[in-house]
Amino acid sequence: MRALRIWGIVVLAPLVWLACSGSDGDDDETPAGARGGTGTGVGGGDGGEATATAGDAGAAATTSARGGTSARGGTSAGGSSNAGGTTGNGGSGRGGSTSTGGTTALGGTGAVGGGSGSCIPAGSFCTRSNASDCCSGACDGDSCCGFLGDSCPNGFGCCSGDCIDGTCQCPPGTLDCEGNGICVGIQYDPNHCGACDTQCGTNSLCEDGQCICDPNLFDAQFYVMCPDGCFNTHFDAEHCGDCTTVCSDGTGCSGSVCECPGGTLDCGNGCEELSANPDHCGSCENACDATQDCVNYQCQCKAALFLCSGSCVDRQTDSSNCGTCGNACKGGKTCKSGVCSN
Repeated sequence: MRALRIWGIVVLAPLVWLACSGSDGDDDETPAGARGGTGTGVGGGDGGEATATAGDAGAAATTSARGGTSARGGTSAGGSSNAGGTTGNGGSGRGGSTSTGGTTALGGTGAVGGGSGSCIPAGSFCTRSNASDCCSGACDGDSCCGFLGDSCPNGFGCCSGDCIDGTCQCPPGTLDCEGNGICVGIQYDPNHCGACDTQCGTNSLCEDGQCICDPNLFDAQFYVMCPDGCFNTHFDAEHCGDCTTVCSDGTGCSGSVCECPGGTLDCGNGCEELSANPDHCGSCENACDATQDCVNYQCQCKAALFLCSGSCVDRQTDSSNCGTCGNACKGGKTCKSGVCSN
């Protein structure tokens, strides 16, 4: 009760609830809780403020709260529902079915971005702090990004490659050659020239996806593209005249032909050195006999032997050439120490 003094007369007037309805402003009267006091609330809908007469216990409860059915705290302080009860600020909650502190959290019943178990698709906004929410688990700083083969429904957001026809792919002129999700150029890479498994070999370059012989090589006009690279077929003993001809048996390549080097000839068993070869002395057909050595391409008598009548003899013991060529021992004599004697 509140005492009012009018012209010296004390008048006790009961406090009444003045409430405006949520739609047409009509007054509602609702008893307060148990503990005595006065409660006011902002009317919902088109109504204004409302007041209520205190009860015996609890703070005031209002018929309508901010746009909802009951005020913060439910029916009364300490009553059947506490702070954060069934409904609250904003009615059914910001985007969900209940308010902050209620049965569900902000944003609805599921995780961020949709229903239970969903993820953020490539090209959607993200920060590095919530990269794990991305479907790929990767965020490039402002959007979720996908890897090769992943979908990119927003037309961008690929960790590697470009978004082509809704899928992260290597752009034209590149391929994922190492299988690590990284696109490499195949137009000018000698290790992946035109295709992942094409390697340009020795003395070659990759131009527009094709292996070519290096035009800056000396005598570049003689170089031919072979499976293992580019080679000078005029002088390369491993590619003499073409990519497959290999010079053997000591021959070298000269003018695209396998030839024995100077001072040697191929005598049937490969190149032979002729200057001191007793089997091929000066030529393939000239062979020195057992009494001769090959010296400077010629057969000569061995040391202590002399050439007499086309044969090399020891004039110390040869009875036909005893001491000198043509001196023959007679009468049964023999040549000893270059003298005919009995």
